[in-house]
Amino acid sequence: MADTYLNQHVFIGGCSRSGTTLLGAMIGAHTDCICSPESHFKIDTLRAIKRGAVNDHPTDLLALIKRHWRFKIWELDLDTPPDDAVNSYPRLLDWIVARYARQQNKPDASIWIDHTPENASYTGSLFELFPDAKMIHLVRDGRAVAASILPLDWGPNSIIKAARWWMRMTSFGLAAESTYGPGRVMRVNYENLVQEPEQTMRRISDFLGLAFQPGMLEATGFNPPSYTSRQHKLVGNRPDPSVVNRWESKLTARQVEIFENLTRDFLPFLGYDLKYGLKSKAPSFAEVQMGKMRELFRGEIANKIKWLRRSYPLWASRDFYAQARLTDINN
Repeated sequence: MADTYLNQHVFIGGCSRSGTTLLGAMIGAHTDCICSPESHFKIDTLRAIKRGAVNDHPTDLLALIKRHWRFKIWELDLDTPPDDAVNSYPRLLDWIVARYARQQNKPDASIWIDHTPENASYTGSLFELFPDAKMIHLVRDGRAVAASILPLDWGPNSIIKAARWWMRMTSFGLAAESTYGPGRVMRVNYENLVQEPEQTMRRISDFLGLAFQPGMLEATGFNPPSYTSRQHKLVGNRPDPSVVNRWESKLTARQVEIFENLTRDFLPFLGYDLKYGLKSKAPSFAEVQMGKMRELFRGEIANKIKWLRRSYPLWASRDFYAQARLTDINN
């Protein structure tokens, strides 16, 4: 079977736990699209190229990628790409995703849907690699993001860090919107996606130049790899509007108040109403210290043990611990 190469690139980005996987699964259900697993390795490889740590020949780059633990999550076996067609790093990425599409029984897919949350942080680099690419910046109520991230074994472990982390990660997407404009970067609110899925998906389809297909509403266009399947249990189901305000029961009243105080006008700037407004009280000295202790003991000890146990099969990768340190920096 001849290789099919991609001719369009769609990057979805935003703060983690904002619904990037859900959106990827919805767009990926289109017959012309393939939604791949998160591709954190693509920027690490680009950095290696820029600093001269690896030869930019596709064969050498592929060898580097195949060693990367983040690529091992794809569970994809690759042979050697044909030199006559794969002659650059962007073309190599296209070839890898096309092979993944073949594995997923979508050999004719020509549009790559990449839902890696950190894409928003590297919009300029991605647009340099793929000059015709488009970015979808997914924004979700930060209080809902905090309620979703705090129980996990990665990311912030206190409401104080969660508030600052959400603002920092969301700001990358806002900067991309401002820099590249609505023709290249589209903002989508998670709440609109789950409460008005058809209307929202029609707008997204228009932005991408796709013909809307009703099957996109079923969110069946992504098959989560085993490594992340527990975090993506809702993928494959239609968007559930009831999740929008679930944070109100998952966070305590004091957590909500602290989050709103630390984010100040950031929430209403993005269209989210406040419960406390200017009456919110800042975290006390004791609450700040408790947050630091939680980050230390839960984040640096308990969660690290859980994360390493979950990642056990990937330990053989030479890039595993380097990427683990990068994950800490991004969080």
